[in-house]
Amino acid sequence: MKTCFILLCLLFSMNSFASNKDSTKSVQVNDSIFIGDCPKSGYVFVQYYQKTRFPNPNAQYNKATGDDFYEYFFLDGDFDVKPLPCSFANKAYRIISIRTLVDKKTGADRPVMFLEIGNNTVAWVELNGAVEQMEIYSQ
Repeated sequence: MKTCFILLCLLFSMNSFASNKDSTKSVQVNDSIFIGDCPKSGYVFVQYYQKTRFPNPNAQYNKATGDDFYEYFFLDGDFDVKPLPCSFANKAYRIISIRTLVDKKTGADRPVMFLEIGNNTVAWVELNGAVEQMEIYSQ
């Protein structure tokens, strides 16, 4: 149900995209999303996470639905984190998971998407800001 809500938010937010970018296509886990042109000051709503240590190498998540990906990837281990480098611009990446987190300061919903961008490496996408600023889009 959360995935449907996030998809609806994404669709409504995408109406600001240029005409060559589809504003009506729904997306789900295992679909592809494009990372847009790199802003002059770099990406604000897309972060690069590379996991450098897996304390539980036998851990798994549901690759068909994306369920438990957040727990699998983020709850333990070590990471290199930085704004997404511009070298990832203008390419399509597979959606691993879509999830709604709760902002600890405001209590507001925070829809996020995780994209597979390399071995043990994901892009953490803050959906509302990334869509609004056209850092991501679907075609």
